[in-house]
Amino acid sequence: MKTIAILFIAFCSTISFGQTEKESDIVINNSQQDDTYRAGETIHVNAAIQGDLVTAGGKLIINDSIYEDFTAAGGELFLNDYIADDVRVAAGRITVDAEIGDDLVVFAGEVILTENAVVHGNLKCFAGNIEIHGDVMGNLDIKGADILIDGTVKETSKIVGEDITIGSNAKFHKEVQYWSSEGQMDFKDSLVNTEAYFDEDLGEEKSELSLISLGIASFSLWIFYVLSAFLVILVLHALFKNAFSNAVEGLQNNLLKSFGYGLIYLLGIPLLIVLALVVIIGIPIGLFITTIFIFSLLFGHLIAALLLVYYYKQKKEKDWGFWNITFLALGIAIILRLLTIIPFLGILLSVIILSITYGALTLNVIHSKKQFVKT
Repeated sequence: MKTIAILFIAFCSTISFGQTEKESDIVINNSQQDDTYRAGETIHVNAAIQGDLVTAGGKLIINDSIYEDFTAAGGELFLNDYIADDVRVAAGRITVDAEIGDDLVVFAGEVILTENAVVHGNLKCFAGNIEIHGDVMGNLDIKGADILIDGTVKETSKIVGEDITIGSNAKFHKEVQYWSSEGQMDFKDSLVNTEAYFDEDLGEEKSELSLISLGIASFSLWIFYVLSAFLVILVLHALFKNAFSNAVEGLQNNLLKSFGYGLIYLLGIPLLIVLALVVIIGIPIGLFITTIFIFSLLFGHLIAALLLVYYYKQKKEKDWGFWNITFLALGIAIILRLLTIIPFLGILLSVIILSITYGALTLNVIHSKKQFVKT
């Protein structure tokens, strides 16, 4: 999961190549008396936020207190000061080095709670690598690949991981349910007047998580999908809105050309991957391109939704702001997802949507290169 999250950021950076303007860093040096919303490449919070804080960006650094909820999506996130209420975050890498007054909900590639970290509520985490060196005063519910617990958990714990390591400083004060690919394990001296139980059913829950990425199955998975889609759209829109705006200009005049370029991308990249994997020296490149290509398929309908909103905005000359476009794109993404799960028709529709989307972005990159050469 850590590698996937990092490569997602790398994939996003390829889209941003065609941007003509770079978003400035955002620095909050003055106390904010109300709810605060910020989106940019790098965000530094150096003053207190009296209300909620909602942010999206490549790198997010919180160096002062937030007195209500904190919601964020980005590449890297550093929490270095007190958060009074709930924290809900999705990022490639998250480091928590502060107190959180209530619950912490995390979706990430890598999550680290330092020795200074204290979560006064529950900790719910779905990530690749998870390290907990601090204290969790509520319930612990985590799922990941490599998990290290070397802190204190006051309430019940549910732990699901491929590889679980219990550190010498770990303390569990209530019942522990766990599943590990290695089977039953020794919790040593970490259990304080309680017991740990190996639960096979938790392993089945882990295998069912793959359904989330397909956007199907139960209502609860749909809710998770909608929240995840919103966070991804928020990041894409915050970082690459200029790329979408520029791509729309070419799309209006080159719809068929965009479709053709996109079709070449969808058919040509798999062939390029095969050729790269045949040659030993090209295997690392082939694996990297494969991951990027898979991401482009998984997140294609979200990118297409943003492009469609920008197309309509420009064609109808709508005066929509950042949040209007973000929520409209989320609605369109949900509709596209529903349409694309229709047998046969869904596959055809997906090919058309992805071809036009990536064709338009490719033409934008080509146009930007030509402009750069001319200058």
